Amino acid sequence: MKTILFISICIIALLWVGDLTITFKPFSISLPGWHKALGILLFFLSMTVYNIGEYTRGYKQGFDDGIKECIEILKKK
Repeated sequence: MKTILFISICIIALLWVGDLTITFKPFSISLPGWHKALGILLFFLSMTVYNIGEYTRGYKQGFDDGIKECIEILKKK
């Protein structure tokens, strides 16, 4: 439920930033500031990819350090 609410809020915010206008006579939907909304979306996606990469790198580095430490302990015994 939280995810659906978060996604709907993000979509509404992006449409608001992009200056969504809807006219009924004649029916027309326009998004004149689409480049602003697209820029914000791409920035958010790039930061998400960066954070996932850093998180994964931290786990890999910790795993490698743990293996090295275990091997040193086994060599001492």
